[in-house]
Amino acid sequence: MEYQNRERTVTFFISALLLFAVVLGCRQLARRRYDSTNNRGNGRINAQGKASDSLTEKTGLYIKQCVNKYSNSVVDSYRRYASWIKDVEKGPTGREDIVYGLYEISSDGQDCVDAIKKAKSMEPELPEAEASADGYATALKEAITQIKAIYPYYNHEDYKDDGFQRGKAAHPALLRAFKNFEQANKSFDAQVDKLEDEVAQKRLRDLKGDSSKKYEYSVTDTGIKAKNIMRFVKQTEYSQIKAENLQPMIDDFEKSVDDLKSAGANKSLSSLYISSCDGFLKASKELMRRVRDKKPFSDFERRELGKSAGWMVEGSPDKLLNKYNEMIQRRGMGV
Repeated sequence: MEYQNRERTVTFFISALLLFAVVLGCRQLARRRYDSTNNRGNGRINAQGKASDSLTEKTGLYIKQCVNKYSNSVVDSYRRYASWIKDVEKGPTGREDIVYGLYEISSDGQDCVDAIKKAKSMEPELPEAEASADGYATALKEAITQIKAIYPYYNHEDYKDDGFQRGKAAHPALLRAFKNFEQANKSFDAQVDKLEDEVAQKRLRDLKGDSSKKYEYSVTDTGIKAKNIMRFVKQTEYSQIKAENLQPMIDDFEKSVDDLKSAGANKSLSSLYISSCDGFLKASKELMRRVRDKKPFSDFERRELGKSAGWMVEGSPDKLLNKYNEMIQRRGMGV
């Protein structure tokens, strides 16, 4: 399978932010933002405005009910499972020193399936995105089914009673479900990424020139420019990242943050989002400086990359992703 050896070197650890690790290259996704205020206050009630509203709502269903709610949960469950198995292709042997099992998925995924069905009934028709969404829904339901089937077995330590027979028997279907989800998730996330960009650009155009919406404009603008940095780092192998390519995007983002601070001076809750933008700006500069100065990761830092503590490694894509997600979480505050 593609990216099977992603853990061999630090380059493989951090060159992609959308794939699973070990066999699946497990990485968390950047969170996405659905702005329900996208078309408020613009006074447009014509067909074009309604179509834009519908696209925003359709994109929001994908983001809120599927990507943000389930994608990282399935990734985390797989990562937990793969962390204690020596050869995840072969599965558990029963001779493992530590057995962590896997993380439970609390919901059954039906809300995502229903959201995808509802989105398909809405204008505009988006055949490629809708087909990708259907594939995601199918893969998600199967992954959750397999996780729920084996989770109690590991949680209750029943493997101590049957010599790991059920764990071994369940492994092929479980791993297959994780692999299928990886592919479906990759395709669906790419489609949602395009829709998210379209909605954001539409909002930026609607807000531009409205003196009463300078802060809202700046919030959207900083979001777009932060995503450009995140996308560049995500899509570029770490060893190929060049400071001269990254620096102009950072400069552009910093200017937008300065505009945001000016526009949000009288917004009571704006400081929360502004501080998260500053955090992302700082993390971007740290990464650029590490690349520019050719500063290698230490052995300790290399071991942390791709894990839960990777966000603490200065100048790493892990930290950049963490600060980006913080921006997304705080984006609606004060708007």
